[in-house]
Amino acid sequence: MIEKKLLETIKEFRLLEPGDKVLVAVSGGVDSTALLNLLFSIHDGAKFSLHIAHLNHMLRKGDADLDVRFVEGLAQKLGLPITVEAVDVAALARKEKLGIEEAARQARYEFFERTAEKVEANKIAVAHTADDNIETFLMRLLRGAGLKGLCGIPPKRGVIVRPLIRVWRREIEDYVGALKLVPRRDHTNYESKYMRNSVRLKLVPQLKIYNLNIKEIILQTILLLTEDSLYLENKAAEALAEVKLEQTAAEIKLSLPRLRKIESAIQGHLLRLAIEKVKGDLFQLSFGHIRGLLEKLDAAEKWEMHLPGGVFAAGQREVLSISREKSAAVACREFRYTLKVPGQVDLPEIGCVFACGFADKIERSDDRSVAYIDYAALGKEIIVRNKLPGDRFAPLGVMGTKKLQDFFVDEKIPAEEREAVPVVESGGQIVWVGGWRVDDRAKVTDKTRRIVRLELK
Repeated sequence: MIEKKLLETIKEFRLLEPGDKVLVAVSGGVDSTALLNLLFSIHDGAKFSLHIAHLNHMLRKGDADLDVRFVEGLAQKLGLPITVEAVDVAALARKEKLGIEEAARQARYEFFERTAEKVEANKIAVAHTADDNIETFLMRLLRGAGLKGLCGIPPKRGVIVRPLIRVWRREIEDYVGALKLVPRRDHTNYESKYMRNSVRLKLVPQLKIYNLNIKEIILQTILLLTEDSLYLENKAAEALAEVKLEQTAAEIKLSLPRLRKIESAIQGHLLRLAIEKVKGDLFQLSFGHIRGLLEKLDAAEKWEMHLPGGVFAAGQREVLSISREKSAAVACREFRYTLKVPGQVDLPEIGCVFACGFADKIERSDDRSVAYIDYAALGKEIIVRNKLPGDRFAPLGVMGTKKLQDFFVDEKIPAEEREAVPVVESGGQIVWVGGWRVDDRAKVTDKTRRIVRLELK
C-alpha cells in the first residue's frame, strides 16, 4: 500500500525521472528512514541513483552522535554513499538572531543545497508526510492565512521533492516495523511547548472527537484549495503580463488603470506575484500587506507603503512601482494609535494590523511577528507608533538599556526600513519593537499572572 502511494505520488507530480541523482535527507527518524528504504527499493527499476545526507545539529549531544552512527549504519547496509556534516545550530541562532527551529531549518537546507551541488545531485528528497501537511494547515489556519497559505506543503518546490506527502505516519510506522528497523526517536517531538507538537498531540485528537476522519477531510480540503490556487496563480500570471509596464531585477512597474480593471479575486494574487519577482520570496509577507495595497489602488493622491525585506510600493498617477532600490525609498508617514487590551488597530502606513489579547500560555515558534509580555508591565493603554528621537529600551537578553537607533544598527536594519518598524509603548516605556525584540522589563517570567499576546498581521 505504502509503495503504491509512493509510486503514484512520484508519477503524478513527476518528482523523479530516470537519470536523476537524488540526495536523500536522512535524520535517522522514522519518516526519513522509511523514505530512504522506499526509494532504495525502487531506484534500480526507476533508474535513478541515491546519495544520503545527514546534518548533526549539535543540539542533543550524545543523542546526536547516536543519530550519526545510525544513519551511517543505514548507508553501509544499503551500500550507498553518504555525506555527514555538523553545524552548531545554537551558535548560529545566537549569531543570526534566530530561533532554534528557524536556525536549524536554515542550516539544514543550506547543507542540502551545498551537498547536492558537491555530489552533482539534481533532486533533494525530504520526508514530509500527510500528517505534516495537516499540522501545517492547522497552524496556518490558527495564525490566519490566505488561500496560498492553506494549500499546505507542496509535493515539489524547485529541486526539493516530497515523495511521502500523501502517506500517513501510521502507514510509515507499520512499514518500518515490518522491516524490523528501529529508527531514532527525538524526545523533543513529544514536548507540547512547541506549536507543531501541540497541534499534533492536542488539537488533532480533539478534532477527531467530532469526526474520526478529520485528517482525511483536511487533506482533501488542501487538495481542493491547491487546485483553486493554481488556477488563480495562472490567471494572475496572465494578468501580470497585461498590466506590466517594465521590469528590472530591482523594480517592476504596473499600470494602475489596467490593474483596476482586473477581477478583484485575481488582484491579490497578481500583487503577490509581482512582489515575489522583485523580492525573490514571500517571506513575512502577510494578508495584511496585500490588503493594504489593494485598498490603495483607487487612491487619487500619491502614496507609499513599506513591505518586508526592504521592498516598498509607491503609487503615483497611473503607475504602481514595487522596488528594492534604496535610492527610491520614501520615509514612512508618521503614525500613532492608541488601544486597550484586548483590541486591534489597522496600521495602513505600513500595511498591517496590530492586535493584542490575553493568552493562557506562550506558544513557542520562530514567528517574529508574535510576542508575549507580562500584563503587569503595561499601563492603562497601549500606543503603537513610529520610532522617535531619543527612544531607548532594554532589549531582551541584553544588560541595561540601549538607544533604539543603536539597536537598529546592531540588527542591520536598513535605514529606509526603520521608520516602518512599529514601536509598542505602554506606561511610558517601550515594551516591544515590533517584529524584533521584547523589552526585558516586560518579559514573561515565573511570577507573571497574566500573559498578553502581541501580533503584527
